[in-house]
Amino acid sequence: MSNQDDIVIGSPSANRNHHQIESLIGFFVNTLALRIDLSGDPTVRQLLERVRKTSLDAQNHQDLPFEQVVDIVQPLRSLSHSPLFQVMFVLQNNETSEWDLPGLEVVDVDGSYDIAKFDLTLALHESENEIMGSLSYSTALFDCATVERHVGYLGSILQAMVEDVDRPVMSLDLLSQAERDLVLGEWNGTRQDYPNHLCIHHPFEQQVERTPQAIALGFNDQSLTYAELNERANRLAHHLIGLGVQLTVSWRSVSSAPLQ
Repeated sequence: MSNQDDIVIGSPSANRNHHQIESLIGFFVNTLALRIDLSGDPTVRQLLERVRKTSLDAQNHQDLPFEQVVDIVQPLRSLSHSPLFQVMFVLQNNETSEWDLPGLEVVDVDGSYDIAKFDLTLALHESENEIMGSLSYSTALFDCATVERHVGYLGSILQAMVEDVDRPVMSLDLLSQAERDLVLGEWNGTRQDYPNHLCIHHPFEQQVERTPQAIALGFNDQSLTYAELNERANRLAHHLIGLGVQLTVSWRSVSSAPLQ
């Protein structure tokens, strides 16, 4: 969608790869910046291999704090977005279990405070035999209808990837059949029947009546409104008729020239 072949996606890592901290209570999560290479028009298979290698390499260096990565790269900073990436992908693949505390009943409570930390955040988790999740977004940048279309695009992309892993990624179809019919059919349905009872100059004269001051012709810094063009055409036609010249109309390609 961005038409870019060099993109960076953020992804959190639990950062509990050391045995000594596996059982400790605390927040050890680190953010990994995954740089995805789409150059060379890769196939689905090639892209997945690249992403797999990038992800594994990032996991091998997950001890390096994200703040130090930012200090090393020194990207242009802005208060309007996070450095290095603006899109986050979260995969919750840790084992979950019910809390069992003696004498207490524990239930989940959804907080009322909800804020988007990034432009887009796709969070997925496995539930029985399905992968489920949500797409959070900044309401300053997107509206709900746009994000719902993005979800549809993701579904279309995944379906196309499964169907043919040797197909170039850039050729995968984003649009669903319903949206394709809307864009190419309904919104492009501009065909109208030509009024066969009119001569070719009559529709032009009707346009003159509707928008006499609109620009009809332009060349560099010169222009003619519909009213001016109609006046010149009528003056030329009357002059030729007065000379006894029979007028015919033909169409041919002409090169650009100043208006006379």
